[in-house]
Amino acid sequence: MPPRFYLLHGPDEFGGAEFLNALKEKMGEADMASLNTTVFDGRNVALSELRAVTDTLPFLTPRRLVIVEGWLTRLLGKDEGDDSATPAASAKETFAALLEYLPAMPETTALVFVEKRSIPESNAFLKGLAKSEWAFVKFFDVPKGEALVNWIRARAKAEGGEFTREAAQALAAVETDPRALTNEINKLVTYVDATRAVDLADVEELTPGGGEAKIFDMVDAIGQRRGPQALRELHKILEKEEPLYVLGMIVRQFRLILQAKELLEARAGEGEISQALGLHPFPTGKVCAQARNFSLPDLEHVYHRLLDYDTEIKTGKVEPSVALDTLIAGLTA
Repeated sequence: MPPRFYLLHGPDEFGGAEFLNALKEKMGEADMASLNTTVFDGRNVALSELRAVTDTLPFLTPRRLVIVEGWLTRLLGKDEGDDSATPAASAKETFAALLEYLPAMPETTALVFVEKRSIPESNAFLKGLAKSEWAFVKFFDVPKGEALVNWIRARAKAEGGEFTREAAQALAAVETDPRALTNEINKLVTYVDATRAVDLADVEELTPGGGEAKIFDMVDAIGQRRGPQALRELHKILEKEEPLYVLGMIVRQFRLILQAKELLEARAGEGEISQALGLHPFPTGKVCAQARNFSLPDLEHVYHRLLDYDTEIKTGKVEPSVALDTLIAGLTA
């Protein structure tokens, strides 16, 4: 017999929604499933109201589906902007009453709690579910770093396509929300008509922020003193972007690298650096890797040179594309 109670929690709303949709599909024919599905807003439902529905037998379907959104979050007082958070004593009593009721709930009911926040492992209710055969608990976390890259490639495969690792890394560097990523993946798989793997050039061509991936490549080449490659990367960007915009992107990248270098020398971890710079974990890792290619004095020198070039270009003292060529050649000499 499948579980009677499901707890789906964590920040990956997309993963939780997909799991819930799979449960709905198991309900059978859509019209009858709709008649046997009830959704509660957890901010204003009481256990007595919930039991009135969960104890009711389904109508012409094997099971009744009852979905409660955000109830545990409210009980734990984590619902931002909600002034109706339940007092600790009352919450404890509710958790206990719920744990007492669930084993006796009809097997013809599937009760699903959906929580957008994570429920701490120390929570008594969660501990009470741990060894229960009638309960299923799944934590949906937004993947990060290399896990996100693997997630993108797996998602593309599920859609009948394929991503090269470089393409997945470039997409992960500019987007981390699973729902938005799925839209981008579908777009890219459709673009190549699933006849070949989506590659880095496709991501740079069609994905918002793809230019940032090119900037990463160019700065990597600068940091490793590979002048010809850095110039090639520069000219690829200039084919589609205005010189002043490109200079602005280079200035921003070196500002991030300089800030990351200062934090690294202060022994900050990548998590702290990610928060300080306002970046997602994947691009933070790349920025930190680039920071290790430079000394702090070198970065300060580069940053001041960039600001000088910015002034000279804007005041008309030097032609923009020539200035960028000269800048890259000087940085990689």
